[in-house]
Amino acid sequence: MSYRRRIIAVTLGCVLALFSAGAAYAQKHACTSLEGRHALDEADALRSWDALYKSYLTFGHCDDGAIAEGYSESVARILADHWNTLPRFVHLAGKDAAFQAFVIGHLDGTLNMDDVEKIKQDAITHCPTGLRPTCIHLVKQADAALKEASAP
Repeated sequence: MSYRRRIIAVTLGCVLALFSAGAAYAQKHACTSLEGRHALDEADALRSWDALYKSYLTFGHCDDGAIAEGYSESVARILADHWNTLPRFVHLAGKDAAFQAFVIGHLDGTLNMDDVEKIKQDAITHCPTGLRPTCIHLVKQADAALKEASAP
């Protein structure tokens, strides 16, 4: 490898390392009181995948307690009321696997089980072409949420 190519390779490696470190920091830094208040204000009112993704990027590190319950409600509302937008979720999740885990994880036992049942049935009977793996994940998570909600 030529000297010039080695310099380019090392430079690219450094840039990627800095980018990765910055992304890791963004996901792991503590949620400030102000961020927590903003996250709480919006977490349960998000009604599109783009709005949820933007909030996740901004406040995902605040995902705990009442904020987490709000995000669960938003996930349920989008899936139950806007099932036809599932391809947009899959597009965003394809670019950010952590967002996919965030969404799937918020289909949980804190939700109204009628919504969970509806989401499960839509995933079974109305899965868009080519999205079968996502629908299978949703069915499994819905089953886990139903089991969690029925536990004593």
